[in-house]
Amino acid sequence: MEAISTMASEHSTRNNPTLDPQPRACDHVSTRMAIEISTRQAGGVTILDISGRMVGGSEGQKIHTAMTTEYEQGHHWLLLNCGGLTFIDSSGLGDVVAAHVAIIRLGGIARILDPRGTVTDALVRTRLSSLLDIFPDEAGALASFNESDNQRTREKLVGYNQR
Repeated sequence: MEAISTMASEHSTRNNPTLDPQPRACDHVSTRMAIEISTRQAGGVTILDISGRMVGGSEGQKIHTAMTTEYEQGHHWLLLNCGGLTFIDSSGLGDVVAAHVAIIRLGGIARILDPRGTVTDALVRTRLSSLLDIFPDEAGALASFNESDNQRTREKLVGYNQR
């Protein structure tokens, strides 16, 4: 009888998170889902380094806010470094495109650096790779921020909007 009451007590503690002192792996799922964004400067370009998993919603808002904040601070050439981004869903991809388009409409330039794995797959599958300026290496991306390439970027967006 004592064993049954001990098991029942352990069961009720395990199912009540306020009584359960032991963290479980599933308690930290939301932190693994979040993205981290850090910024740095190189050659007159603001680079936003993104890492983690990106799903639509608040994660997409983080990117939009970070990009528009940088633009408002006078940094009009933005490079979104996706090298540390391990996953992006379709909503998250839509958020990245919306932020990208918003910066260009404001008069800035935004480009994407080093998408990998499922991020690249999503860009190709949705054919956004033909709309967005995507670069595999930082040196090439930084070199692309010049008047000729910037004008080409603006023209691609105008052509896209006229479809």
